[in-house]
Amino acid sequence: MSDTSPGLPGHGTASVLRGMAHHWWVFALRGAAAIVFAVLTIMNPGLSLFVLLAFLAAWLAVDGIATIAQAIAGKGPHGAWNWLDGLLSLAAAVALVLAPGLSLFMLVLMAGAFAVAAGVIRLVLAFRAADVMLGAFGAITVLFGGMLLAYPGSGLIAIAWIVALEAAVMGIILLVLGFRLRRLNREMPAR
Repeated sequence: MSDTSPGLPGHGTASVLRGMAHHWWVFALRGAAAIVFAVLTIMNPGLSLFVLLAFLAAWLAVDGIATIAQAIAGKGPHGAWNWLDGLLSLAAAVALVLAPGLSLFMLVLMAGAFAVAAGVIRLVLAFRAADVMLGAFGAITVLFGGMLLAYPGSGLIAIAWIVALEAAVMGIILLVLGFRLRRLNREMPAR
């Protein structure tokens, strides 16, 4: 594999990227789950709080399980960041399921805090892997989390649309990243 892989310049020697490339489909799965969540939320902006919580918890659970699967499968030195990202997603999902009576204000704060924390973790991973797409993933997550924290008094429909927009953007980024990693995986020599 050369250092001039299409779409991933300069990443021929990055061990973390090689490990991610072998499991490119996990990124695509995360992206597809995020897009499905976004479409369902946009189609039904007036969902009750409990249904919105269920959709959000399901998305976070799929994202957490998929990220932990990446951490288990990854052999690179940066697997701890994937573990932290996955465990944070699962913890947020469990909290939403176990406490369905949370006020909208608390939901907004939880979602915002999760997004900021996960975004920072993803930015660290992107910096360590020197990958722009991972950086965009983290930066957009921090941006949307900050928006939720800055305006917690917004209505349920506005929150649903913000969360759906973030999920759609993240889904697209993860699908693009997944298929770029797939291309890189095909170019790598067999071990």
